[in-house]
Amino acid sequence: PDSRVIRLIERMGKQAPPKQKRVLCMNKVDLVTKKKDLLKVAEQFKHLPGYERIFMTSGLKGAGLKALTQYLMEQAVQRPWSEDPLTMSEEVMKNISLEVVRERLLDHVHQEIPYSIEHRLIDWKDLRDGSLRIEQHLITNKLSQRKILVGKNGSKIGRIGVEANEELRSIFKRDVHLILQVRLKT
Repeated sequence: PDSRVIRLIERMGKQAPPKQKRVLCMNKVDLVTKKKDLLKVAEQFKHLPGYERIFMTSGLKGAGLKALTQYLMEQAVQRPWSEDPLTMSEEVMKNISLEVVRERLLDHVHQEIPYSIEHRLIDWKDLRDGSLRIEQHLITNKLSQRKILVGKNGSKIGRIGVEANEELRSIFKRDVHLILQVRLKT
């Protein structure tokens, strides 16, 4: 493996607090054709400090996942949930709202534009009627990108907003007033 990777893994192992257990998980092992090459790499990592175990996994083929899951379950501390697992916290809901809008952006605006947009949650209010008001700003560096995002007479950002609003209403099980504004970075 790349010597930089080894140094990074070694540094991370050394930075671990003494009582904290760490494992090294090597994924995509199904891509390695010669298993002896894989064992050589594992041997290099075996002596690095800070790691209790090494797991070789393939998410695609499911290899090694049972052992990793079993290990993690054995290490988990059993105790009551600190929050109701069936209730969404406001922070989680805010992140969901940002992700839903980002997904709609990716659906409707192609090329590199969705990746160059700064996306901010500006306002989040529970209204008296039980609905939710969410305001997000999409900030772009270029006027040309702003024009593409807005679309002719606001059609593109309007379509993105309607679709995102419907999905958020379905997820949150209440009315949502989603306000999207496209701004040019000043």
